[in-house]
Amino acid sequence: MKMLVIPEKRVSVSETVDVIVAGGGPAGLGAAVSAARTGASVLLLEKRGFLGGNITAAFVETCNWFLHNTKFSAQGLYREIESAYRKEYGSSHDVRENAPHRFSSEYLKIFLDEFIAQEHIRVLFHSFVNDVVIHNNHIDGVIIQTKKGPMAVSGTVIIDATGDGDLAAAAGVPYRQGRDTDGYCQPGTLNFRIAGVDVQTLAGEGDLLKKIGKQFEQDYLAGKTGLACKRKDLPFGRLTQAGILSYINYPCEYMIDPTSNIGLTQGETACRRYIKEMYRYMKAHFPGFERIEIAAIAPEIGFRDSRRMQGKYVLTHEDIEARKTFDDVICLFPRMYDMLAPDGNMRGDGALEGGGYKGHIFVHIKPEDTRTFEVPYRCLLPESVDNLLVAGRCISTTHVAESSIRAIYACMLTGQAAGTAAGFAARDSCTPEEVSIGKLQESLKKQGVL
Repeated sequence: MKMLVIPEKRVSVSETVDVIVAGGGPAGLGAAVSAARTGASVLLLEKRGFLGGNITAAFVETCNWFLHNTKFSAQGLYREIESAYRKEYGSSHDVRENAPHRFSSEYLKIFLDEFIAQEHIRVLFHSFVNDVVIHNNHIDGVIIQTKKGPMAVSGTVIIDATGDGDLAAAAGVPYRQGRDTDGYCQPGTLNFRIAGVDVQTLAGEGDLLKKIGKQFEQDYLAGKTGLACKRKDLPFGRLTQAGILSYINYPCEYMIDPTSNIGLTQGETACRRYIKEMYRYMKAHFPGFERIEIAAIAPEIGFRDSRRMQGKYVLTHEDIEARKTFDDVICLFPRMYDMLAPDGNMRGDGALEGGGYKGHIFVHIKPEDTRTFEVPYRCLLPESVDNLLVAGRCISTTHVAESSIRAIYACMLTGQAAGTAAGFAARDSCTPEEVSIGKLQESLKKQGVL
């Protein structure tokens, strides 16, 4: 293999703050806001031109569907954001009956710009981070890739909320990815939006979209659809009086590496083929879809898991099942698992015992369930780097446990904990590991975190 040597570059540090947060998705939002509320100066770096992560970039508008009609409700910052959003945008024009709350990905972009500005958080968009300058286990600078070349910023404490652990990996933190035997992650999905649906037909008696989804699953398993994409589920998003169906969560590509541009290219192009095929299928087979057109394809393919950074503790599904308690607990979360089959096996029964090797895992929250599990702070503390925290789906867990903690609401909770701890560490001139657990827990409780 031909090798090249990249010439050394000297880059001036353009900005120095107390806390740098890489990634403007749910975990990064939780981290940035919580850090700012401790009085810390915060710089939020986002690779896209808008905030929201998978909610906006991948059209994942139904964030807390698994809490719908259960004894649980969102707490902490997520609850605050949803409440403020509802006050301005209501149900985002959704006319589906008994539907969980769904954001509009487009309204949410505007809302988050204004929300973050009110918190006096400095945001830099189009700031892709995948390199650091590190000495003696301490990150001295974070490198942002820009059109003008590399740019450096410095922070007392750094939080990786990229979802893929890009910054932590660049700092040399060990990690695991996907299943232990073959590294396969859950599939990437490219949601799409359609216009021109017959609202009167679909919003009539009952929720016809749910009936369509159930019939599609039966037809797929019976081999009747003839579609190339390996996906039996067909979740639909908001239905509006304007004739918009805000997302169709269907096109999936399996066994690709979400951290590789080769894998990402394969996923994006394959899913667009599946969208074309599915569009024609829906138009021909679904009542109320006869006059539809494709209105939008999500800006990028969305993933459910990738790197999981090695932390001071690795949360396992055995911990979840045993309801293990931790002295350094930073949040409680409802017991549930949701893992799409990493290898595309559609014949699984959804049982936890399959471990992701026998099809999907789906353990949902029953209406009477009150069972929760604890997440320890040590899962946010990566090995070998003193001034770094991780938040979101890339915290330290096993693959099966990640299928529970990957939920958008859970990502924001771990972000809140990371941001609060980072603010305390910057204020008290200590490392994140040295932060008082008691004070951190007390602060999180005051923020409404269980």
